[in-house]
Amino acid sequence: MTATRVPARARVLLIVGEPISERLAGPAIRAWEIARALTARNHHVTIASSRSVSREGEGFRVVEFRGDNAEALVDESDVVVFQGGFYATMPWLAVRPQIQVMDLYDPFHLEFLGRQHGFDRDQETRVVSELTKELNAQLSRADLVLCANDRQRDLWIGQLAALGRVRPVNGAAAGADGAAAGVIDDLVRIAPFGVTGQAFEPTPGALRGAVEGIGADDFVLVWGGGIYDWFDPMTLIRAVDVARHEVPELRLFFMAKVHPNAMLDGHAVPDQAVALARELGILGTHVVFNEEWVPYDERAGYLAEADIGVTTHPAGLETRFSFRTRNLDYLWAGLPIITTEGDVFADLVERHGNGLTVPVGDVDALAAAIVRAARDTSAREAWAAASRELAEAMTWERVLGPFLDFLEAPARSTVPIWNMVEDPPPLPARTRKDDLVTFARLLRDGGPRLVAERVRDRVRRDALRLTGRR
Repeated sequence: MTATRVPARARVLLIVGEPISERLAGPAIRAWEIARALTARNHHVTIASSRSVSREGEGFRVVEFRGDNAEALVDESDVVVFQGGFYATMPWLAVRPQIQVMDLYDPFHLEFLGRQHGFDRDQETRVVSELTKELNAQLSRADLVLCANDRQRDLWIGQLAALGRVRPVNGAAAGADGAAAGVIDDLVRIAPFGVTGQAFEPTPGALRGAVEGIGADDFVLVWGGGIYDWFDPMTLIRAVDVARHEVPELRLFFMAKVHPNAMLDGHAVPDQAVALARELGILGTHVVFNEEWVPYDERAGYLAEADIGVTTHPAGLETRFSFRTRNLDYLWAGLPIITTEGDVFADLVERHGNGLTVPVGDVDALAAAIVRAARDTSAREAWAAASRELAEAMTWERVLGPFLDFLEAPARSTVPIWNMVEDPPPLPARTRKDDLVTFARLLRDGGPRLVAERVRDRVRRDALRLTGRR
């Protein structure tokens, strides 16, 4: 493929499937912060939402992505960045010449495996098929793939390998180890969710004394984002029920119960969590749910009045390959973190000492961690200091470095498009010349003995191939 280069100050289009409003959810937050970072580098940025827009940009455009303007928005761009699935409904995107970046920090096909949809088997099969087809189309076409961590990088390289895009590239320079330079290392780059560069300047009075059930002297655990089916708030609620007997002032506050994107309604766990808190007799007293999504610019007020940030999840593929975006706000606020083992953020907490990790589904261990956090002030202060230190290393400007570097000289990928799943290329037939070249190589490397051994192998394979034809 001939590399297509664009000006270093690129026209970048960020396409998202979330509303751009005062109540930003994870994908919209990421698009917003990427737009800020790119604008600071003097790129010309447009965020295009396929849902709705009710918020002005900050030096960048924010528009709706509709049928009557979609092609024009793409055509006027040099680089297009996707989040979620768009190829299925707009297959024309795949053949556009723009540099296309697939932002796969959120493996959405694995999230589906954790959803409690109530779908029957045929519906589940259809959705999994659709999501897999979308990912195959994106990865087949991608000029750059962004992911959140090493685990995700391995995941996407594995899928790229299945599609035939992990292979020698003619003309690629070889590195010291003989590997082709600029192939997969450049195609898949780690650029996780980051900590906002904005100063942490909370408006007081958002939580304590303002939210019914939470007083000035309470010890507050905050759940910073949505309650999705792939999380485990049930173990957390049960742990609070146990820990409250030692810490009567304990409160658990869920910052959001209803997602701002109505298209994502249908999660079963939020109602299950409310029902469990009610059944245990602690709803509204020790467990409090905020019904509305907290506006993005107001979240600091809630985080500032919490003592601990919490997130709990089950074991499984979604957890293994996830990157819990809510935890970045905990770092921004300097909050210690209590989380379940199994994801990369738990590894970060253990490595940097900014909180505690507990086994999956272990109510007693989680309750003990909560009690320790409430009663050990010096440990809590040390964890908070470690969170603040980690936040400095994970600002958006830093974590987006690999993507920002790419945009200094953006170009089409040198790894040819080749989809072995849906459109496998014809394989050239083996010729007599190929056999002679192989014979000469074997003779050179191992002499007549190696040649004889390979001839015997060929005879055995031919015999097996003919088995069953008689």
